[in-house]
Amino acid sequence: MPTTSTKAKATDAANQAGAAAEPICRRLFSIHQAADFAGVPVQWIYSWIKTRKLEAYVLAGGIRIDEVELADCVSSLAPKQP
Repeated sequence: MPTTSTKAKATDAANQAGAAAEPICRRLFSIHQAADFAGVPVQWIYSWIKTRKLEAYVLAGGIRIDEVELADCVSSLAPKQP
């Protein structure tokens, strides 16, 4: 039978793993919503998809962009501050 300290360590490890996990529900944007969110023209979103800088998903409702992937793309393409 595990000791109390072993159970506590297992619980702490599970809590830390859960905190680092990605959210279960993520928001998906349309092309126009993604452009508004990123503050760029719609053509830029299409260009980023075409050049594979941004991943897009084709669903029954049209093309969708994951919010987290869009934020990562925008931050990677932003000019670096000195």
